[in-house]
Amino acid sequence: MAVSDIIRHFYDGLAQKNDTWQDHLADDVVFADASNRLHAEGRDAFIQSFTPFLHAVANVQVKQLIVEGANACAVVSYEYVSPKGATLHQDDAEVWKVVDEKIAALTIYFDITEFQNFMRG
Repeated sequence: MAVSDIIRHFYDGLAQKNDTWQDHLADDVVFADASNRLHAEGRDAFIQSFTPFLHAVANVQVKQLIVEGANACAVVSYEYVSPKGATLHQDDAEVWKVVDEKIAALTIYFDITEFQNFMRG
């Protein structure tokens, strides 16, 4: 499976709100944000770190995907809904590494402070 297909499969799972986004996670996958305030190593830790974020996602759309070998960068548009019903739009840059058809790393570049304040309401 091509790197672009694996990444698109991930986002399709997010958009459909099912667990298929987990299908290609490597056992030793690393998930982080640019500031490293979020950091999870291993499949289970990735899922535990990522799942709460997904509850807020109302819509996700890949605006651009650039792939170079095992590396990729996606510009992704997210619409979030807070527990109180407020909405927030953010465009993120997400940097991927895929090895042997498994997601080895995902680093997200977004305004984590804005997101956390939004979720607190």
